[in-house]
Amino acid sequence: MQRLFKSFIFLSLIFPPIQSFSQIFKPGIIAGVVATDLDGVDPYDNDFHKAGLTIGASLNAKLSEKNSLQFEVLYTQKGSLQPADSVNNYNYYKLNLNYVEIPLLFKHNIVFNIRKKRIDNFFFEIGPSYGRLVTMKQEGTFDYGGGYENNFKNSEIALNIGLGCRIVNRLFFDVRYCNSIIPVVYHNAATTRNNFLFTANKGANMVWAFTLRYQFSKANEKKEVKEEEVE
Repeated sequence: MQRLFKSFIFLSLIFPPIQSFSQIFKPGIIAGVVATDLDGVDPYDNDFHKAGLTIGASLNAKLSEKNSLQFEVLYTQKGSLQPADSVNNYNYYKLNLNYVEIPLLFKHNIVFNIRKKRIDNFFFEIGPSYGRLVTMKQEGTFDYGGGYENNFKNSEIALNIGLGCRIVNRLFFDVRYCNSIIPVVYHNAATTRNNFLFTANKGANMVWAFTLRYQFSKANEKKEVKEEEVE
C-alpha cells in the first residue's frame, strides 16, 4: 500500500510537466519530392534535373499567436544529373548524394483579410540546417571507379527559406529552397570534365523541396474543434 501511494505521488508530480510539454510541442511527419543540383558538377548550372525524395519528422514549438520554431530530422536525396544530349557529346552522368539533415526553422503565420474575411492559412519560414552525408554514388557513361568519395565533405551547413499553406485541418503543403552556405566539394578536387567536376570552384547543393506535412493535433484542440462544430 505504501509503495502504491508513493507511485501515485510520483506520477502526480511528473504528469503536469508532461502535459505542459504536450501543450507546447506538436509532432508531425513529412514526405515529398525534391529537384536538386550541385553547382559546378555539369555544364548546366541551376538546371535541377535530378529528382529525389525527402522524408522525416518535425517538432513544432509555438512562440506566439503567429510565430513558432520548428525542429526537423530529414532524409534527403540530393545530387546532380547531366542528361545525355549533343552538348555533352551524349555523355550521361548522375551523382547521388544522400543526407540526413537537421533544420531549425523560424516560422511566421501570414495573416491578411480579403473582403473582411480573415485568411491565416499561409506561413513563411527561414532557418539553417546541418546535413550529414550518409551515402554517395556516381553513375554514367564512363567508369568512374572509386576514390572520388574524398572529394566530398561529410558535413553540410545550409540555409532554408520557404512558403507553405494549410490545406485542410492539420495537413500542410510546403515549398522550400535550400542552398549550401559552405561548398560541399573540396576545391582541390579533380576537375576533368568527363571524370568528375566540370568546375570545382562552386560545389554548393541546391534543392527545391515540395512536401506534404501532417501535424498531429493535441487533445484539447480536437475538443475545441468539436465544440465549434456543435455551435
